[in-house]
Amino acid sequence: MDEDGIRARIREAAFEEFTAHGFKGATVRGIAEAAGVSLGMVQRHFPSKDELRRACDTHVLAVLREVRDSVIAVDAAPGGALPGTAQQAVARLAPYLAMALLRDNGSTAEWFDELTELYGTTLTSGGLGITIPADEDAEAVMAVHAAMQMGLTVFVDQVCRRLGGAELDAEMAYRIGRARLFLASEQLVSPEHADRIRESLARHAAEGGTAQ
Repeated sequence: MDEDGIRARIREAAFEEFTAHGFKGATVRGIAEAAGVSLGMVQRHFPSKDELRRACDTHVLAVLREVRDSVIAVDAAPGGALPGTAQQAVARLAPYLAMALLRDNGSTAEWFDELTELYGTTLTSGGLGITIPADEDAEAVMAVHAAMQMGLTVFVDQVCRRLGGAELDAEMAYRIGRARLFLASEQLVSPEHADRIRESLARHAAEGGTAQ
């Protein structure tokens, strides 16, 4: 395995350890064991736990930006499976985001600002078929929408439990996706776009997609 592969493997192990134990609870030794490499190898690529966390944060934000860009570009690719793939990507990141927002709240402000910008770009781009009207307070809409979406991220385990599931699998992602669409469609999603999202959610669930 080349150096980039080793670095990615360590980062992935750190992502899992931070998700499971929080930034304070995870140890560099535990990350090395999870990655199947020596402690020295971890320290060679990431001299501190802070650098490991920054690498994980950077990766998570990159994935979220890819999802955001896919949402914005969806009108250019009719019939695409965006909702399913987006559900997969975001579902896998949700526990890490919940940890970052709650367990280690020293970075909460940074995450809130980053995610508000991500959601805000989608809401102002027309990627969902509707943009925030000029007579609305766009900053307030963006901030409140981000807070609402992050609330689902934090409580997704409880939502799954309430709905009778143990995890965010394909069926649960479909049910939650439909519920989110119902709540958002009146103001934030055009009817045409909502129909496409419903079709893609149903296709994703029927194909047995999982949140890997």
